[in-house]
Amino acid sequence: MLQFVLLLVVAAAASKNCSFYFDGHPYSRTAILSIKGLPTNLVYNPANQDLLFTLIDLETLQDDNIQTKMDQYILREGNTIKIDNVRGQASAVDMKRNKVYIASDDGLNELNSTDKANFVGLKDDDIVQLYKPRHGDELYAVLFPENAVYIIDIEKNEKRKVEYIPCAFYLGVDDKDNIFYECDSKYVKVLLKGFQEPIEFVGIAKNSGKAIAVDGIGRVILAATDGLYHLRPDNVIPNKLMELDFYPSGIAFNEEDNRIYLSTNDVIYRYNPCFPFIL
Repeated sequence: MLQFVLLLVVAAAASKNCSFYFDGHPYSRTAILSIKGLPTNLVYNPANQDLLFTLIDLETLQDDNIQTKMDQYILREGNTIKIDNVRGQASAVDMKRNKVYIASDDGLNELNSTDKANFVGLKDDDIVQLYKPRHGDELYAVLFPENAVYIIDIEKNEKRKVEYIPCAFYLGVDDKDNIFYECDSKYVKVLLKGFQEPIEFVGIAKNSGKAIAVDGIGRVILAATDGLYHLRPDNVIPNKLMELDFYPSGIAFNEEDNRIYLSTNDVIYRYNPCFPFIL
């Protein structure tokens, strides 16, 4: 009987094409969206299962003479919804307050019940990145053109600059308020809370990091050109968890069922665990 059950499990795995492995666990892969452009800044909202992303027009990205065109979208039940009343550039989900923030080239906005952006503050600030840690109330933002990192107090509509980080093109924050980022050096670093000198991770090629997210158990995961890495604040050598056969542009996690979302040119993939497991 046991052998028969094992055969059924193996057959089920084979039918799913479980040839992708994350942290030793088999996954299948499905393209959940095909869209022209570069989807990036993936953010998953566990309250309603929305996947938010920024779509960059590749033609304008490659032309230095014009401003890069980008729009903010929601992927909901297989349908894309464009947030068309604001020049969205990134988003962040505040699970404690059950809110979604939209970064724009003219301040900070909040997504309302009709999927429109309502202005909430920081007028005239060009916000290109947002990150909301799960454990705290603070919202992290990257402001163009210096790409400096700021911490935003939503209630007071105030911001304060994070010292000792010269700039950031993407970032993530763990549950100890350590800030992981990449700047002009093109190497991934971490600024430990209370310290002044960032620490550089070794073994990751220059300019290979593309996005950072935190998984369901609080691990900081870097999406790089050759795979996914676990970045630890107490070890400069990252642990590689997954090989990739494409260059990623965004990453997000659904901690409820251990799904992983990864994007690249013209497509967003969802990785599903082939067997139930606990991270």
